[in-house]
Amino acid sequence: MTRARLLNYITFFALMVATASGYQSLWGLLFIYLAFYNFYTGHAFLLSDVTRDEDPILFWLVQIAWVVLGLFMLLSDFSASLA
Repeated sequence: MTRARLLNYITFFALMVATASGYQSLWGLLFIYLAFYNFYTGHAFLLSDVTRDEDPILFWLVQIAWVVLGLFMLLSDFSASLA
């Protein structure tokens, strides 16, 4: 098993455990990671591949959505612990 494949399995397991435990912050980190990764590659995936060159408006809307969703999920865990 390659290192990347092993990391995918570990990440999936961690996301499932966090979700079952009621924590959303790992999903938030994943969304933010995807937004930064997509920014550098110029490719995003919604239902199909969205490229910055062919469809810049949709590409940037997807990036903004990933960042906003990621921040909301991070804040939902931290604001609950502050209250």
